[in-house]
Amino acid sequence: MDSKKLRETLGLFSTGVIIACARRKNFLAENFFVKENLVGKFEEFWQNFLQENYFAQKFESKIHTQNFLEKIKKIFATEFFGMTINSFTSVSLNPPLVSFCIYNDSANLKFFKKNRYFSLNVLSQDQQALASAFATPKNSKKWGVEPYFFGQKGNPIFQNSLAFFECKKHRVIKCGDHHIIIGEVLDFGKINDSKPLIFYRGKFA
Repeated sequence: MDSKKLRETLGLFSTGVIIACARRKNFLAENFFVKENLVGKFEEFWQNFLQENYFAQKFESKIHTQNFLEKIKKIFATEFFGMTINSFTSVSLNPPLVSFCIYNDSANLKFFKKNRYFSLNVLSQDQQALASAFATPKNSKKWGVEPYFFGQKGNPIFQNSLAFFECKKHRVIKCGDHHIIIGEVLDFGKINDSKPLIFYRGKFA
């Protein structure tokens, strides 16, 4: 069978686009990052401190506040992983199950197999740059493309998404050259009414 032609023909089925992502479970993230929202509180404290303190304002001109805050954020950005997916589908309403597929050679596969929870962001047309960033391997700047908040289990949810699902890993099935990740929906929500980002014939449409 001609794999290239098969891929092209499958590409005639248009799909939506999601970003599947999660917070790596470790001591730092579990005890400080999510529970205390450390980066957000630090940024708020720093901005208030600059506004109210004359000496801090002079200090700011020397350290370049934005660069300083970005360095702090990058430290915590390593606590997350994620990727752009177009193989998302509903599996069951009772129990509430959804799924997506990951290529066997994906660097993210080991994290999704290990993690207990993850979030799925349904992307809007306004998030094409975000989708491209998360589709680019080893892109260290992808977490700075768009602001995000955290779900009940501490997983990232992008603020311009159409909707989100936060899931508990239900089952992982190896099938051919992909793994199917099935998640049980623990929480979900609609964020806005924008138009969806569509993937068709190998590119965004």
